[in-house]
Amino acid sequence: MAAMSAARRWLATTAVGVGLSTSVVACTPPIEIGPRTVPVTTTTVAVGYPATPVGDDQIHLNQIQLVGTHNSYHIAPAPQILDLISSAAAAVPAISAGLGNPASLNYTHASIPQQLARGIRTFEFDIWADPTGNRFANPALAANLGFTDPLRPTGLEVPGFKVFHIVDVDWRTECVSLQVCLGEIRTWSNAHPGHLPIVINVELKDGALPAPLSGTPVLPFDGPTLDAVDAELNTAIGDRIITPDTVRGAAADLNTAITTTGWPTLAASRGKVLFFMDNESLRTAYLTGHPSLVGRTMFTSSGEGQPDGAILKVNDPTNGVLISQLVAQGYIVRTRADADSVEAWTNNTSRRDIALASGAQIVHTDYPVGEPYSNGYQVNLGLPAQGRCNPVTTAPASCVQSAVVEPH
Repeated sequence: MAAMSAARRWLATTAVGVGLSTSVVACTPPIEIGPRTVPVTTTTVAVGYPATPVGDDQIHLNQIQLVGTHNSYHIAPAPQILDLISSAAAAVPAISAGLGNPASLNYTHASIPQQLARGIRTFEFDIWADPTGNRFANPALAANLGFTDPLRPTGLEVPGFKVFHIVDVDWRTECVSLQVCLGEIRTWSNAHPGHLPIVINVELKDGALPAPLSGTPVLPFDGPTLDAVDAELNTAIGDRIITPDTVRGAAADLNTAITTTGWPTLAASRGKVLFFMDNESLRTAYLTGHPSLVGRTMFTSSGEGQPDGAILKVNDPTNGVLISQLVAQGYIVRTRADADSVEAWTNNTSRRDIALASGAQIVHTDYPVGEPYSNGYQVNLGLPAQGRCNPVTTAPASCVQSAVVEPH
């Protein structure tokens, strides 16, 4: 009770003048959701899949489709944290607008190695700058609750980009830092040569808590910090990265390359990793001194028709025709099969089905293979590796699923 009173005082002191009620109420999603228990499973290679894929030297990177995870590192907050967020959001519209429905945070992914074992080949990591370490070691909500989180990540004292969702609110993570997350991918890749290319969406986070809440000061992504992101990616993955320079080749710019000579083949991309930056707002800064992403590690996820235009983010797949048109032009498109758990609550598969049919090459979900919602909602291609021939990019017409597999 004393701990809860401390939490209420924190809410009250950070909401002076706005009339925030400090009563604690339970989250009320459309249907009851509780933390998922994620069973330990592995993917079994289907009978008849070849030891050596045939035809992957005729299929290009943009001619396949991968299903993977949004917020790939995420572990649901503790119930008392969700309740406190819910109370604050219900009382102050600005908090609700900034944090969304707290119930949408109540999902948990398997570890990165386990996701890889299940066939996931595309991920999303949110990263926060922490060059000196310990910046995020004491989340304000937990401190004011007097709550010692049994799932508090270790390694927060180590300098480097941290991986979690929302500062001071949604901090639980399967892998505490960018180096740890990518190290797990590198270790798995070492043990599975010839795997399908792994595509990673990197979202650079610098958003403080919405007013009137206050918490840990966060750092912006300025030029040197963007350079530091590239350096960490290269440290973790090294020469296995599919860089913008790789794709551009001798073309004048990236956009020219993808619309003429095209993307690398699947055969040339096996065992490698491609990164793209989620943030449109940082595109100009990331391009400064690097026209058409010369020398950069990540692709931008914006810039249709621009020299750096190669990967586009269209998170809402409702207009599947638009995505299909972009895919047909040679772009790689990322979309989301579901958002904020809304589709999962009602087992509404319409958005998922549009996303898959649109031809978007990167389809992210909070409910992948092995992690269905309690009513059965999930996004699962039903294949050992969550990748298939793209339903829109029909060239080459000879693309068959036996080419989009992994040797065993």
